[in-house]
Amino acid sequence: MRELLTYYLIFIIFIALLIAFLVSRLKFRFKFRFMAMILAIISAPVIISYIVLTHFSPLPETVVPYVIGLSEMEAFEKLESIGLICFVEKNYENEDVVSFQRPEAGRVAKEGRAVTIIIGKPKTIDYIIKSNETTKESTGEAQ
Repeated sequence: MRELLTYYLIFIIFIALLIAFLVSRLKFRFKFRFMAMILAIISAPVIISYIVLTHFSPLPETVVPYVIGLSEMEAFEKLESIGLICFVEKNYENEDVVSFQRPEAGRVAKEGRAVTIIIGKPKTIDYIIKSNETTKESTGEAQ
């Protein structure tokens, strides 16, 4: 459908330019205003419909699968097979499998949406922050 709309848009622009060229050959006072008006009248609906169809058309939806526990390649293939884009972050701590995914499994997402997966276990946090003050255990300093 989009390919046909693209060809139609090119055809309409060509026709508008042809009409503008023919009008420019006429001898009257406001020919540039007239050409601009003809071009706008012919091309505006086509351009608007092209934008609406390409940017606001409803995309097919899919359910995000559960990929935690799979290897990076298995998760990538599973997500790509249903039309989702896979972004990979690596922690390099311990395992070589998916430990986290966003959006979560079971959520409905449009095809082409990015799913972030984290490989390996999350890095540990060495300190605790309470009310914008670090505790004595976390820094080793007296407050």
